[in-house]
Amino acid sequence: MRLCPYYRFRRGDTVTASQWEAAMEECQQWLDPARVWLNRGDLGLGHEQVCAWHEASAARPYYLFRLKLTANVKRALAAVPESSWQGPTRLGVLQVAEIQLRLPDWSCVRRVVVGRRCRGQISKEVAGTFWDQAQHEFEAYVTNLPPAQANPWQVIELYRQRADAENVFDELKHQWSLEGFCCQKRNATALAARLGLLIYNLWHLFLRLLEPARHVESAGGRRWFLLIAARLVQSGRQKTLQVSVQGKWWEQLRLGYERVCAWLATTAPQLKPAVATPPLPAQVGDIRT
Repeated sequence: MRLCPYYRFRRGDTVTASQWEAAMEECQQWLDPARVWLNRGDLGLGHEQVCAWHEASAARPYYLFRLKLTANVKRALAAVPESSWQGPTRLGVLQVAEIQLRLPDWSCVRRVVVGRRCRGQISKEVAGTFWDQAQHEFEAYVTNLPPAQANPWQVIELYRQRADAENVFDELKHQWSLEGFCCQKRNATALAARLGLLIYNLWHLFLRLLEPARHVESAGGRRWFLLIAARLVQSGRQKTLQVSVQGKWWEQLRLGYERVCAWLATTAPQLKPAVATPPLPAQVGDIRT
């Protein structure tokens, strides 16, 4: 759905993991914990306190975080036997392996999935060695997902799906004006961001009901569903919105608004009118509200 169910305002000098546990506790008050299956995060979240929070209770989500290639992680990568790498060794092709690792700031041994890609050979003349050396690009992920839930290949694929979430952040920054908005008062800035996220969520719920098969970004959605020539006519206590569309485009709008009405009837029954609204016409572009 690409919704933003939770938001927390923080100071500009905080790091990624700052206030993370408190934020998750508040977020779970808004969401059903059973609905959250996995938390994915980038390099700034593979710390002891964040991992331990997930491991403290079986009711909490699994985690999957990318690890920084620190000196300790690099030593662990170098110690992986060549026979443990899964997949053929070919230029640019991913190979994966799984290790048990305990970093100095971790309280226990954790499951780490690593990957590498061959980027070519370095000749012995350039490397200053007696034999040619393979040049690899490495990546590492820490997770408490059991192998029965996801094998090493699936762990890396699960993390790569996180890249699509970056499109949501890009959309919020550049299409919903959250990139650089800041007031002199903290409360005003936080309130403006909350209102922006509320409108963002409502708009995307509306777009998903009109376009259920795919995600429509705000820039395109506004053009399709807002910039339509229409006229609001009021007769007595009834308002009629006359929309200047017809044919297939009207059929798509008609079905979309029927889904909107059905969703409102189940989620906000207090908005249900006392008198049932007649069904929308098949061809004439009238929407009664």
